[in-house]
Amino acid sequence: MKEKENESMPSDSLYSDTAYDDAFRTMEGRCDDILIPFVSYMFGEKYGKGAVVKRLRNEHFVEHKDSVDEKRITDSSFEIIYNDVTKLYHLECESSKYDGTILIRIFEYDSQIAKDNAERSLSSIRLRFPNSGLLLLRGTDKAPDKASIVMEAPDGKEMSYEVPIMKVSDYSIEDIFREKLYMLIPFYIFNYEKQLPGINDNENDLDSFMERFRIIVNKLESELDKGLLSASSYSAILKLTRTVAYKMTMNQKNVQRKVGDFVGGKILDLPEFRIYDQGKAEGKAEGRAEAIKEKDAEISRIVAAKDARIKELEEQLAAKG
Repeated sequence: MKEKENESMPSDSLYSDTAYDDAFRTMEGRCDDILIPFVSYMFGEKYGKGAVVKRLRNEHFVEHKDSVDEKRITDSSFEIIYNDVTKLYHLECESSKYDGTILIRIFEYDSQIAKDNAERSLSSIRLRFPNSGLLLLRGTDKAPDKASIVMEAPDGKEMSYEVPIMKVSDYSIEDIFREKLYMLIPFYIFNYEKQLPGINDNENDLDSFMERFRIIVNKLESELDKGLLSASSYSAILKLTRTVAYKMTMNQKNVQRKVGDFVGGKILDLPEFRIYDQGKAEGKAEGRAEAIKEKDAEISRIVAAKDARIKELEEQLAAKG
């Protein structure tokens, strides 16, 4: 995913020039209970609780005609193992308008992934291409539901594979929770991108806009309570929703403040011990002390973040007083 640089970078720690990339890669790289249902839906799989994600390296060197190698970083490259079957995946997330050119980049990445995992002999080479998919953050009528990458051999024979394309704009809040497409939540604000200037200047529109976020957070809390979503993934979704919204609303300060205060408050409300206890239980169940160690570090980070936020609020109140 390519994001345009902002010339006037604010000093606020929430700002990230790569907020959209970071959100996608964080969910893909750290939140199995977000990634697995997303992949199941995109590729028509039926992965159950026993599915295991194995992350692969996402740095590849794309070769050009002038023999110069260009380092490229894919948005994600991983395997899912389920019922003794392993499938290879490559996902891309795109914030630019779709015009088909990204298919070249996807093929370049796929080729390098296949090359990195090639099976060689003296007489042949077997290239295993990944299942590739594309998530479009900005709605467009030009984008199809799937695209094809077609390769023609010297003898004229063709081999092709499909790339499913998902658009955030195609999914309502109800769709997202029915299909467990939690990965779309941080990007839900893209559906309102063109309306944000008007929403920012109209209190009634702003209240209606915020009601959508309240519905989303309430449903997330319900998924958390029912055990359908881990506490750490719940926290990640909230934080990433906040950072994506912050970048999206750089010119709509009223919207930015409302979303930041609401989602930020929900982050503070999440009991850190719930994440801690869940991590302990998972570590014990899996018999891995390393899992407990990681959760201990995570709880320390959460407590530190909360302390910093409380200090910030105290300073703001002091300044107003």
